[in-house]
Amino acid sequence: MNAARIDLPRPLRLSELSERHGGVVDEPARDLEIRAIAAIESAAEGSLAPLTSGRYVAIAVQTQAVLLVDAALADRCPFGRRWVHRHASWALAGLLTDAFGDGWERVDEDARVIENGARVSERACVAKDATVGPFAVVFGGAVIGSGTVVEPHAVVYPRVRIGERVRIGASSVIGRPGFGWATGPDGSVRRIPQLGGVVVEDDVEIGPLATVDAGTLAPTVLSRGVRLDAHVHVGHNVEIGAGVVVAAQSGFAGSVRVGPGVLVGGQVGVADHVRIGERARLAAKAGVIGDVEPGATVAGYPAVDRIRWLRGIARILRPRGK
Repeated sequence: MNAARIDLPRPLRLSELSERHGGVVDEPARDLEIRAIAAIESAAEGSLAPLTSGRYVAIAVQTQAVLLVDAALADRCPFGRRWVHRHASWALAGLLTDAFGDGWERVDEDARVIENGARVSERACVAKDATVGPFAVVFGGAVIGSGTVVEPHAVVYPRVRIGERVRIGASSVIGRPGFGWATGPDGSVRRIPQLGGVVVEDDVEIGPLATVDAGTLAPTVLSRGVRLDAHVHVGHNVEIGAGVVVAAQSGFAGSVRVGPGVLVGGQVGVADHVRIGERARLAAKAGVIGDVEPGATVAGYPAVDRIRWLRGIARILRPRGK
């Protein structure tokens, strides 16, 4: 497994996948072998890349990978390398579950309980000078770097790589499977396994009761020097750039990209797949449902230029007759 690709236990023909999970495969692609599932930005020949958002169509047109395409986007992708499905996310969930299970990990039987009541797996890699606080849990496969502090009752899941001099706040949860669900042909709901883990780079601080979800295929990333306040939620596949500061109770839905140096006020909500440009400012309680240009300052819901929002509020609050 690498940062944006998950190798399958064995190669599978595309015709096998469509027979099991439904959908229609382009005839020239039926005998193609799929060796890995990959995020579309880095997918190559021999990989299957899910395409469920129109934002990525331009990349999809250029890739040599086979595309698992939502039927609503099929006409925008060239014929010949498509697996078209009316419920593409549901098919992806089934494929990942068949190959890797549901993505959940149980507390390891080999975990040792250290003096302060923390539970640390023998398969975790924890630097000698890192600190694991009372009753914290560190799963097997987690990596915790030098000088890092995991405060009391925090949980660090598998596939989490934490750098040096990081502080994980009390009762925070890092790397839990993300909130990904897909609806099938019969209306049933299926969890999408989240297998990409989390990368926390050096000198990051995560406040108490924060949550950072594991990515689906690629990791969720907190870049160097990020500061998260208490009760911040970072959804699966999010990438937060270097030096970003986020105030309390803000949340980022799946696959958001936040550029370096962004400041985020308290109780901000950012919708899935949104791009926030470098050094933008998001005012407190903003509801961001579209991309924000670098250096812009936005406010309100839906978030717009802050001056425009203030003028709109002034008109609403202006006394009648004036």
